[in-house]
Amino acid sequence: MAQLVLLDACTEDLVRIEHLMQFYNHDLSEWCPIEFGDSGLYNLRPKAQYWARPSVRPYVARINGELAGFAVVDEELLDASSDFNLGYFFLARRYRGRGLAQDMARQLFNRHEGQWEVCFIANNQPAARFWPKAIGQVSCEGVKVQDIVHDEMACRLYMFSIRALGELQSRLKPCPDSS
Repeated sequence: MAQLVLLDACTEDLVRIEHLMQFYNHDLSEWCPIEFGDSGLYNLRPKAQYWARPSVRPYVARINGELAGFAVVDEELLDASSDFNLGYFFLARRYRGRGLAQDMARQLFNRHEGQWEVCFIANNQPAARFWPKAIGQVSCEGVKVQDIVHDEMACRLYMFSIRALGELQSRLKPCPDSS
């Protein structure tokens, strides 16, 4: 049976996450116009300043020890009363449809007690099916759903409060020496 573990990203994981963002953008390109660069890869905005912000908290997902996805929590908020925004959430396709992404979301939300925002492109039907279930499985209250326009795209915004036993969150640290 597959077991998903969501881990705080270490410094070396940031490059892994940026590589996985190619697959994230591939999935996203179905609903928004993301173009390839001349190299044949998607052009990612440089992330060094993003990673350096104290409010940015990256995570890697591993399934049975293998890299399987990532999530990033940040404070790029649409509502000033919110505490956390789900900046990125990605699980490789081979692991989808088995409840593992819901487990990943639950682990992520339970690490951050407070007011959350989850926003996705309204035409993204898999996200429209997934997020109500994922949000519904955690101890949250005051769920609000709004259809908005963000970055000139029709989006759906979920806002809710997590009042759970928050797990302690640490900042980036070096990866353990594997030698």
